[in-house]
Amino acid sequence: MIKMSKREIDDILHFREDISPFLVHLTREQGERTAPQTLWSIINDRCLKCSLNPISDVRFGIHISEVNDYLMEGFFSASCFTETPLNEIHSLLEIENRQVDLAPYGLVFLKENLAQKGVSPVLYINNKNGDKDPIFVALGSLASSHRDEALELLPLFAVYGKKIKGVGAGHHSPGKNEFIWEREWRYPYVKGDLEFNEDDVFIGLCPNEHIDAYEELWPEIPFVDPTRNMKWYANKLIDSRKRLGIKDSVV
Repeated sequence: MIKMSKREIDDILHFREDISPFLVHLTREQGERTAPQTLWSIINDRCLKCSLNPISDVRFGIHISEVNDYLMEGFFSASCFTETPLNEIHSLLEIENRQVDLAPYGLVFLKENLAQKGVSPVLYINNKNGDKDPIFVALGSLASSHRDEALELLPLFAVYGKKIKGVGAGHHSPGKNEFIWEREWRYPYVKGDLEFNEDDVFIGLCPNEHIDAYEELWPEIPFVDPTRNMKWYANKLIDSRKRLGIKDSVV
């Protein structure tokens, strides 16, 4: 019987193609601001400003009348990222009738760097059987009983399966939430703006025809088109890996 040699966990994870060392932030059209304008602003400011839209599903576990707009943003808003591997980012852009319509503009960050800044994986609650409404009511109660802790914790929750019935609602909303495959991470609103520099960013993302403009805006960071196979940009990826001292497989 052949005895398999053992390796350190870090050596194994460096070459797991299903585990990305990155977190991707994609922009989208918001009001009068286009997705490329938002990316331009993010690069100029070197920071991500949290959207004020509440996204945590815990918001359905409270009476909206009990929380003012400021606290609604604080408890349930966050900046969002995905752990989706680089060669699969295109799949986030090809979904029909998506409520959050992402565009091929964004930045690819080093996951470890953002984790140190306070970005965390989303906490998915399995509601396939539609029986988790009481859990979200209990989580919602933290907004009044443990306010400071709730501001950091509640933005991280999402439901997987049937939607949560809002407090006071007569029935569940139709449809279901099946976004666990996005491997989402979030940075809670209460933490403020997420500042970064070129040492936190692996590459930038934009359509191929706009690459020159963005690389002129930020010469230290190469840009690639997320809708193309990453092999198109092999040299850029290799150079970025060397620049940041990354051992992992990057696509």
